[in-house]
Amino acid sequence: MAIIVKKFGGTSVGSTGLIQNIAAQIASGRQPGDSLVLVVSAMAKTTDDLVALAYGISEHPSRRELDMLLTAGERISMSLLSLALQKEGLDSISFTGSQSGIITDNKHGNARILNVSAFRINEELERGKIVIVAGFQGVSQAKEITTLGRGGSDTSAVALACYLRAERCEIFTDVDGVYTADPRIVKQARLLPAIDYGQMLALAYNGSKVMHPRAVEFAWKYRIPVEVKSSFTFAPGTLICPETKHKGTTMEERNVTAIAHKENLLRYALKQDQALYAALKTWNNEIFRYSAENGVLELVIEDKYEKEINHFLEQNRTVALSVDKGLGYVTLVGLGINLDPGFLAETLEICQPFELLRVSHSDKTIELMLPSAQVQSCVQALHKALIEDRK
Repeated sequence: MAIIVKKFGGTSVGSTGLIQNIAAQIASGRQPGDSLVLVVSAMAKTTDDLVALAYGISEHPSRRELDMLLTAGERISMSLLSLALQKEGLDSISFTGSQSGIITDNKHGNARILNVSAFRINEELERGKIVIVAGFQGVSQAKEITTLGRGGSDTSAVALACYLRAERCEIFTDVDGVYTADPRIVKQARLLPAIDYGQMLALAYNGSKVMHPRAVEFAWKYRIPVEVKSSFTFAPGTLICPETKHKGTTMEERNVTAIAHKENLLRYALKQDQALYAALKTWNNEIFRYSAENGVLELVIEDKYEKEINHFLEQNRTVALSVDKGLGYVTLVGLGINLDPGFLAETLEICQPFELLRVSHSDKTIELMLPSAQVQSCVQALHKALIEDRK
């Protein structure tokens, strides 16, 4: 019996019509003997609408109450999908994250998965049912409802695939798979048939919205094959796997696999002291970048968190030395590109029209900080020179 986990994002379940389409695709494509676990996000924009409701009442809503509110979105999706499957003649049952046995720590809003005890899912699979699970949520050891943070449904899906020893995990989204750049920005972006875990993780860390980095970490750690594909066509997409074949013409040719980007960032400069260290231990928001030099800690964060961060720093009696707005990052991802001075020189030449504020690297990336307004043009220029023109 092969267990397959399929995750459907918010745009994939954005209307009852789309949900019914998924049910029809499942009904027509299900293979005899396959056991299916379907993980769903909230319907498109539902989570944003719920957040707006909360902030309409309180400028600084309790994270616990936010979790109680936001988890309603996935419960709506899971119930509707179960009803749609039943209409197709398929036996199904829906579970919340807590009913599914996703156990987390106590950090509301950005909880980490400690363990999965999905015995109820196994019981229903053995009865021949399709199980639908509300993504993005779990339950703490103190029996509190928690959420897993941005992209949490991806994390739920891969964590369940690990626990259930699934044959594979399929991530359905509104694009056909992983591209060499965001196809909404670069029309010539190419679909990648496969990418290894390490490069996919680099893309996810650096702004690619196709899959959350925590989900990629789970997949890499437990060697779960993951395929990213379109929920509209169900066609083959991009396989994320241990390794992919190198297509270069020479053994150490430097090639860019893909380009990630991030816009609308803030940079906080904070004095390193005991008050800051104490604050960081209770920090809840995602940090995109950080660096420390000469007693100053620099945090780069999405600007949507600005009010929360300012309130948090004020509560912890921490004053920012400076705050810079309107920043962005463009990141080249590829094996060995960080080691070649000639490749760096070529990258800097292409970026001459742009205002580079910082250049850094990791083992698989070259990372460029520049004004947010220049990010998309920079992505287009780099993609043309380093990917399109190197067919």
